[in-house]
Amino acid sequence: MHRHMQTMRTARQRERRRLGRFFGAVAVFLVLFLAVSAVYIGLHSGGFSLRPEPESVSESESAVPVPDVSGVKNLLLLCASPDKTDIRFLSVIQINFDENAYAITSFSPREGANTGDRFGSLLEHYQAGGVKQLTRAVEALSGVHIDRYIASDDNTFKRAINGMGPVVFTFPEQISYRGADFAIVLIEGEQKMRGDDLLKYMRYCGALGDEGLDMQSRAIGEMFSQYINEKNMNKRDNLYSMLIGALTSDISVMDFKKSKDMLEYMLYTPFEIQPIQYMRIIPDKEVQP
Repeated sequence: MHRHMQTMRTARQRERRRLGRFFGAVAVFLVLFLAVSAVYIGLHSGGFSLRPEPESVSESESAVPVPDVSGVKNLLLLCASPDKTDIRFLSVIQINFDENAYAITSFSPREGANTGDRFGSLLEHYQAGGVKQLTRAVEALSGVHIDRYIASDDNTFKRAINGMGPVVFTFPEQISYRGADFAIVLIEGEQKMRGDDLLKYMRYCGALGDEGLDMQSRAIGEMFSQYINEKNMNKRDNLYSMLIGALTSDISVMDFKKSKDMLEYMLYTPFEIQPIQYMRIIPDKEVQP
């Protein structure tokens, strides 16, 4: 199954990625919102810097002016059941503008973490103190600082995905799964998944153990890749209004309003998707022009 996920990208998706991929997350999902907000955070906290295009760039290459960006930020994506009895997926996206890549780590809700004042599973941390306590637990477990979080439940996740549009995956073989409270059947070949099926797929991945966590990370990367496109850029204000109304986040409206240049960079710069088991601890650093 792990090998199957590695072949999910179609030639058409790879061509789209040459124009620009990414944000991230995440979350899961809500990628346009994540990408825009994350860059603004970095720009105004010293994590990212802008540099003008070199004068040697040819006229054809400079037809679309794209600022250069550098720095690293970590974003947490969460989707939980409405009653907080289960975490559907929990991922951290490490956006690395120095390498034009983002590493995605997905966590099992049963994994234990010690925040100093509390020890328990990630799910227990979430149940005890919500997303803020969960963020502290993920920081203690991974050793990385979480810059911002975006959280949803089943209903708000599906609403956001449906608002952004279906996500396209290609499956080498049919998937058929029946759990205690949901079932999913995905036929072989290209599938356009809207919110309900995408949520079921993420839950299916979560039921597979460590291999499924890697599959969740890859699925989040595909959402990032497909949602950052010119069509969404042209209607970004409406998309933002829809997403901010559906999500729980510590990202402000101003984060979005001042991030147009950064989103342009993400749109036209290829980013590599890197699902990993553990986050890379990269210290924040200010990069001079």
